[in-house]
Amino acid sequence: MNLLRHAWRALRREALAGDLLTVFAALVLGVAVMTAVGTLVNRVNLALTGSAAEMLGGDLGVAGRDDPPAAFAEEAQRRGLAHTRLASFGSVLFQGDASQMASIKAVEAGYPLRGALRVRATPGGALIVDAGMPAKGQAYADPRLLQALGLKAGDDLEFGAGTLRIAGIIESEPDAGGDLLTLSPTLLVNRADVEGTGLLGPGSRINYRVMFAGPAADIASFRQWLLPQVKGMRLLSVNDTQRGVRQAFDLAGRFLGLSALLAVLLAGVATALAANRFALRRIDQVAILRCLGARQRDILAGLALQLLMLAVPACAIGIGLGMAAQEGLVQVLGSLVPQRLPLPEAMPALTGAGIGLLLLFGFGLPPLLRLRGVPPMRVLNRSFAALPPASLLAYVAALAASLVLAVQVTGDLKLALWVLGGLAGLAVAAGVVGFLLLQLLRGLQHRLHGNWRLGLAALTRRRMLAVMQLVGLSLSLCALLLLAVIGPGLLQQWRERLPADTPNYFLINIQPEQRDSVLAALQGLGADDASIEPMATGRLIAINGKPPLRVDRTPAEDTQPQGEGQRDDDDENRPLNFSWRSTFPPANTLVNGTFWKPDSTAAEASVEIGWAKRYGVYPGDRITIAVGEQQREFSVTSVRKADWNTFRPNFFVLLNPNAVGDTPHNLLSAFHLPAGQAAGLGALVRAQPNLSLLDVDAVISQVRDVMERVAQAVQLVMVFSLLAGVLVLLAALQATAGERRYDSAVLRTLGATRRQLRGAVLVEFGALGALAALLAVGAAAVIGVAVSQKVFELPLLPPWPGLLLGGLLGIALSLLAGWLGTRRILHTPPALALREA
Repeated sequence: MNLLRHAWRALRREALAGDLLTVFAALVLGVAVMTAVGTLVNRVNLALTGSAAEMLGGDLGVAGRDDPPAAFAEEAQRRGLAHTRLASFGSVLFQGDASQMASIKAVEAGYPLRGALRVRATPGGALIVDAGMPAKGQAYADPRLLQALGLKAGDDLEFGAGTLRIAGIIESEPDAGGDLLTLSPTLLVNRADVEGTGLLGPGSRINYRVMFAGPAADIASFRQWLLPQVKGMRLLSVNDTQRGVRQAFDLAGRFLGLSALLAVLLAGVATALAANRFALRRIDQVAILRCLGARQRDILAGLALQLLMLAVPACAIGIGLGMAAQEGLVQVLGSLVPQRLPLPEAMPALTGAGIGLLLLFGFGLPPLLRLRGVPPMRVLNRSFAALPPASLLAYVAALAASLVLAVQVTGDLKLALWVLGGLAGLAVAAGVVGFLLLQLLRGLQHRLHGNWRLGLAALTRRRMLAVMQLVGLSLSLCALLLLAVIGPGLLQQWRERLPADTPNYFLINIQPEQRDSVLAALQGLGADDASIEPMATGRLIAINGKPPLRVDRTPAEDTQPQGEGQRDDDDENRPLNFSWRSTFPPANTLVNGTFWKPDSTAAEASVEIGWAKRYGVYPGDRITIAVGEQQREFSVTSVRKADWNTFRPNFFVLLNPNAVGDTPHNLLSAFHLPAGQAAGLGALVRAQPNLSLLDVDAVISQVRDVMERVAQAVQLVMVFSLLAGVLVLLAALQATAGERRYDSAVLRTLGATRRQLRGAVLVEFGALGALAALLAVGAAAVIGVAVSQKVFELPLLPPWPGLLLGGLLGIALSLLAGWLGTRRILHTPPALALREA
């Protein structure tokens, strides 16, 4: 027997059969969603890596609170590497009655080493692509700074004890880092203009950097030389750039990954159900071939070839749809992804094709293995072999391989484990519960009458198929509920992190004697939520009487050379900003301990959980804080978790206000001001020049835009997942179509009426749908809460109205499918139905 010719003829003859079309559609959807998500992630990562040196302003850097030693530059020069030094710090700039907090960046010759500083001499003027550092006595300014101070290009700006002429307007900086939340506008100056101002003196909050550039091999060698030398400083590499973009895209990737995981799993379930029906429908064909002398391996190979021939065009179409979908995702995400995306690599498309083949052979081949080793007489008697151990191993291997490929594409192991683990638990629970209930019904069905007896007898007579149907229905309904109810709930929770009254302005440097007048002025402008918080700066000098030491490092980090992977907060004696209040702060959650009562006078402290883990601080410990010459010891009474995304003031350390004494401090205020009221803030700042105003309204709008774009992208990917869920639902409902057709023909021959048969089918599908809906609703609630808390860190409560409505719709869909499935059977003569069954 020519296996290839036989498989091709069989495929052409049966290509339009429902089971093969289901397999084909499942493969297309699985390949498409993996290709789309994988290609998008790949292109963005390539773009971020390719532009990292430009965004960093060099290939390698050293940063710290102290100016890096000159020996670093001398060694780089000896190795033939280019280098330049920078110093950056925050400062309030004044111009007449106006003031504005600015980020001052002092640069030297050679800046920038990578990328280009783009400047315009006048608004709308010619673009200077590579401006280099400003000349001495000149500066380049961010347009936001000029607008806040009422300046234009060519004007003089008060700086230190003198002035600087604004020689250009910054269009873009190469080392801005790509952060989404840059609060202060930049003023780029010549470092020589800063050296004599005293701004770089001892005690200044300056961030120093020295950047290097050169061939990759030389940079790698120089990095090894630097590692033991950078004690107290940190190395800057390409991994430190574009953190804002990376974080935003990582969050988008989690939402996209959730939809992709569900789509792949559902495609696998649909493939398994359709392949099982494919195998059942070929019992007679296999029996005839066996009687004619065909070998078992040839029969199995022929059926596998049919599926493989079906997979080739399915994978090709899926890759094409996936590539088109990822272009749509790029357009939807817009500014969230880099402007210039490179061409995609071949790996995501190959991974998508691999998913297709995995779905085919991992979920489609095991049912065919049941045809091996079955004697011809057993097949002709319409009996069917039990699922062999090899098939069970194939299913387990397919699930494991799907998890590996899904993690490779989405890059989120935790998400994959929670979602796939939850659905796997649902499948096991549905199988066990279904089998036990069918066993119970088997003993009770003789007490039933009419349609109930006929319908439930059909379930107990085909227990294994009924259990498989129940598992498929439960998984599909649960996945659809996760997509249609839980997914939008997570997105809404994310959006609600920035409600309409999110503070969009900050006032800092408020003096205590100005508190009442500033608060009254803000409330008069319409800032009804305005509150004023104290803020002091000190140093953490002891924990339980001993010098503070970080304990949040892993053993691998402890063995790293000093300087590798360090961050700004690695200095245990760095300045500590803290505050005090008598009531528990908003946007915080109490994790451990007890917050003090308003009338308490004890020296108590509340610490944020991240800071507590960093230093190993627990309730009952004592911390010592120095402010100037004063030292005060406080007992930690509570640990809280702060939501840092609310744009409200949060502090690592809060103190009992009745125990802080005369600690020197100033005040800050975060408030929401309605549109059109910003002009009044200018008058307030001019009247009290020590105040500094930060306008974050544009930043909040940008963050909201990111949220909306991510939501749109997720909805686009959800289309694939929803189609896969519907496909599984249909495959599950059609899993026993042939058997029901045969049973109906027999019952009609014995005198059963169409009304009785229709009622029996509705009972059968209603019972399956109700049990599947109950299991799916419970599983969706559990998985949704677990994923929201463990993966997305969002406080989602089960949306019971939506889940229950989805469960009722699932039952209705099951009944509708049963009713529609009986129409053709009831209008088909029994003799013809018996021949087709």
